[in-house]
Amino acid sequence: MRGLLIKRKFEQGATRKCIRTEDGTWLTPREFELRGGYQSYNWKTSLTCGGKTLKELIKLGCMCSPPITRETQNKEENSDKCKICQDGGKLFCCENCQSFFHGDCHLPAVDTKRKGWNCTFCTIENSSRSLQCYSESEVLEKQMGHEKLKCEFLLLKVYHHLESNIFPNIPHGNYVAKASQYLGKLRKLDIIKKKLIMENYCKVKSFKEAMDKFFQDPVCEKLHLNQEDFMKNFRKVFSIHETN
Repeated sequence: MRGLLIKRKFEQGATRKCIRTEDGTWLTPREFELRGGYQSYNWKTSLTCGGKTLKELIKLGCMCSPPITRETQNKEENSDKCKICQDGGKLFCCENCQSFFHGDCHLPAVDTKRKGWNCTFCTIENSSRSLQCYSESEVLEKQMGHEKLKCEFLLLKVYHHLESNIFPNIPHGNYVAKASQYLGKLRKLDIIKKKLIMENYCKVKSFKEAMDKFFQDPVCEKLHLNQEDFMKNFRKVFSIHETN
């Protein structure tokens, strides 16, 4: 059997569906091994790429070894999926909207010890809207602090669009080229995400400048990523009044 291994998904966990078969089906390494007729129970040595096993490629540093995750085996396949990446695995459920998320797909990272957890989408969308309106210039000069959650919400919106609407619908015939563009944009988005988590953006302005640069890449047009939609959400979440 032949398939395309998406390293980014593979390195998020061995139970992620990270291999796309030639007919467009997504499988975990173990599922791919079984579909190919192997019963070794050691997919790292049975799956090969370029003549080397995955175990050898990991040792050579070509890819990182995925973290070990444990899942409930009696769940129906694909019964629950992460709202962001549309993959299964160890998921956390929002008490309000009943959507599921991987702990690291969500922003901020899910507090696994917290009960009655609400996702960022619900927290922002259900919060009372500010009675006060601001100009865009006022918002941009705000210190990140309490505004960080709003930025995380906006970033999740972009991730959700990329992961849920674009990647699953790439045509089979042009898959490798399109997938490479998609993964390149995701890596750039990951850099913004990391900086936001590490609190490298002191003001809202810094975050917006990073997102502006992200959208200015011509690849965004090919991937149907619309900066205008991002700005509509930006103005709404920050209560920015329209000016002539």
